[in-house]
Amino acid sequence: MRAAIEYALSAPGKRLRPKFVQEVAQKVGLNEAVTDYLAYSIEMVHQFSLIHDDLPCMDNDDFRRGLPTTHKKFNEGQALLAGDTLLSIAYETLFLCSEHVAPAHLLSAVTHFSSCLGAFGMMGGQSLELETPSPSRETLMKIHEMKTTALFRAAILMPLLMKGEARGSENFKKHDDYAHAFGFAFQIADDLEDEAQDAAQMTKNILSLSPDRESARKLALDRLKSSPIGSQFSNTALLVQKLQSIK
Repeated sequence: MRAAIEYALSAPGKRLRPKFVQEVAQKVGLNEAVTDYLAYSIEMVHQFSLIHDDLPCMDNDDFRRGLPTTHKKFNEGQALLAGDTLLSIAYETLFLCSEHVAPAHLLSAVTHFSSCLGAFGMMGGQSLELETPSPSRETLMKIHEMKTTALFRAAILMPLLMKGEARGSENFKKHDDYAHAFGFAFQIADDLEDEAQDAAQMTKNILSLSPDRESARKLALDRLKSSPIGSQFSNTALLVQKLQSIK
């Protein structure tokens, strides 16, 4: 199982979510150790979600980023246990923040973390996708909001909560709005990039429910650029570049 966990964690990727943690934490002056614990936790949960997404009972994918998926490299049982263990270690790592963060602030952050992952977040989105083979555009948007945006919300908002930011503050709302905008644009970029592959595999893709690729691209760019704090994050420029470069 350890080999499967290490394989998943060493997979290539841009590490967008940990990068958000680091940049928000730097803005608010969060303790360096807490920043690291948060970043590790978020990335472990992300890899947990990918391992489970790829399983035959979910999306049934054999490759991810050109490499065999975890269950193909090892086996389904080891992949399942690796994902479960990553989720467990993510919480264990998160609670290490207790040495540096006020109990009330840690509780607020962990509660938010759990809501982003649970029935109304990432796992709920996966469940909705499984039970909706032919979703309407509205339902597909909801699936993406739960599956994709939720973890970006965790990465962007948890450093604020760890620092004691009130959920009702204007600053919190700006960051939450940006997280929603980024998650939406990120999913559009993914669907633009994977349209042909998704069509061949009969995978859900929002472009199949959109007028055309250019209108979807413009919608994503407009939504992303509408945030007043978007320019503060390096991931914004990366995503804009990706959206503009996909043919």
